[in-house]
Amino acid sequence: MEKLSLPGKMNMGCYAQGKPILSELEEMTKDPMRYNTEFLLKLLDDNKDTEYGREHGFADVRSVEEFRRRVPITTYDDYAGYIYRMTEDGERDLITSYNVIHYAKTSGTMGNPKRIPVSDRAMGIMNRYNIQCRTAMTCDNMGFDWVDAPTLNLIESQMTYLKSGATYGAISAKVIREMGEVLSQLMTSPEEALVPDPKTNTRYLHARFALMNRDVTYVSFSFSSILLELMQYIERDWEMLVEDIRDGTIDESVKMPADVRSSVLSKIVPMPERAAELRAIFEQGFDEPVMPRIWPRIALFCGVATGGFASYYKKLTDRYAGPNVRLCYVGLNASEGLLSLPIALDDPDTVLLPDSMFYEFLPIDSDDPNDIVAMDGVEVGKTYEIIITNLSGFYRYRIRDAVKIMGMHNNTPTIQFQYRIDQTISMLGEKTTELALRNAVDRVERDLGFTVTDFSVLSDPDHEPMRYMFLMEAVRPKTLSREDIAAALDRDLCERNPSYGDKVAKGMLDRPGLEFVQPETYLLYRDLMISKGASSAQLKPPRIISNDIQKRFFMVLLDEDQS
Repeated sequence: MEKLSLPGKMNMGCYAQGKPILSELEEMTKDPMRYNTEFLLKLLDDNKDTEYGREHGFADVRSVEEFRRRVPITTYDDYAGYIYRMTEDGERDLITSYNVIHYAKTSGTMGNPKRIPVSDRAMGIMNRYNIQCRTAMTCDNMGFDWVDAPTLNLIESQMTYLKSGATYGAISAKVIREMGEVLSQLMTSPEEALVPDPKTNTRYLHARFALMNRDVTYVSFSFSSILLELMQYIERDWEMLVEDIRDGTIDESVKMPADVRSSVLSKIVPMPERAAELRAIFEQGFDEPVMPRIWPRIALFCGVATGGFASYYKKLTDRYAGPNVRLCYVGLNASEGLLSLPIALDDPDTVLLPDSMFYEFLPIDSDDPNDIVAMDGVEVGKTYEIIITNLSGFYRYRIRDAVKIMGMHNNTPTIQFQYRIDQTISMLGEKTTELALRNAVDRVERDLGFTVTDFSVLSDPDHEPMRYMFLMEAVRPKTLSREDIAAALDRDLCERNPSYGDKVAKGMLDRPGLEFVQPETYLLYRDLMISKGASSAQLKPPRIISNDIQKRFFMVLLDEDQS
């Protein structure tokens, strides 16, 4: 331990703390309903004297069945009034008796983000499992060679203060701020990239500082698309990056406020030897995976790479990372709490945590509350909307996530996130999911042999008959027509969604339209959203365009050269 750097010491400390937690979780998964029911009843007893608890008779609840009778299914609107009083006036004991230490800012779209309360107990559960337990699982799976090096962390966050004095932003911002002065020793990226000014080009900072450090072993990202985009940036702008590393400078084209530039410059020195090494690597080209040549010890990725993000991860490994880097699929993390945890590396199935929140499941094809089941009632292979009761004041709350039951670890369901229920396009009741759209584009891209950077879909009700409109940022050969791509998308969607296919066959829906947007449109959208205060840790590609502001943004950026 004495020979380890600070990251190594902290990782080994987390391993030691995480081993007994991992054993406790293994025991809980053998009888999950017992532990989950005990969790619920204690939660209700602790909160029986809150305003919400008195209104719903928590003091008289002795069973799951009684809880369901007394407490309705809820959405954010049911708590908005309480949260206003908490955040504006500092009132306590309204929906939770636990100490609320933060309010998570949801990603939203271009509307008003929500304020999700986070209690000290919820934060403790997140740290217990996401940091300590996950570190123990990782070391048990792949050993300890990766632990003694700083992390390339691509999870950026911004944090402000509410009128009540509470902090407000992504949960990751709270964690990063609490690292204080040790942050620079634990992560390659400087604070100016991790808690950035909205006008700062953080892409440059992450790439520049990571390239400076030959010993990176571990990359953490919220979504696999973010790491893919960073590597595409390095491929595109490596000459500028290498020259800056050589000279200890920041190219004038890189945007950042003057005070940020000055602060970053104080942290760098010329590195001609590392620059020469990088130049030799990049001049060999990118036909073979380049990440193991840049960082010979690279061993582990951690982040979301399932559902709509699986295709980004495949592109990342095929072009940049190669097959030997291990992946820790994060569990289902939401602003409302941590729902599940990976039990092995390279396994996308994650196990529900019986002591994190109480779980209920509504079959995705049902709107009948009578069909709701607990963990012991789910069926393997079925998809459900998940409903939670958490440690921060939400009861029987619809987080609007669809999960598929993949199997059982001991007696506890393992899940994979499928899609956001709100991210569904339905013009005539056909309900085409975000996942179906993503899979259709992936298949068409593969079969027709072109490259899709990203895409979105919107309703086109003014067309006769009405149709879906795909907006796509892509590189395609001139011999591949827009009509060929649209026809292939239509064939795939008809196969994936029989309801859609039936409406097309009857002439109620036309086959999709397709427009191309200009290069780097999706980067511009991401940067714009971050400049407006969105957290990059939560910012997902706008798969289904749902409002006029988004529509105007993308329609202005149509690529006339590809029309």
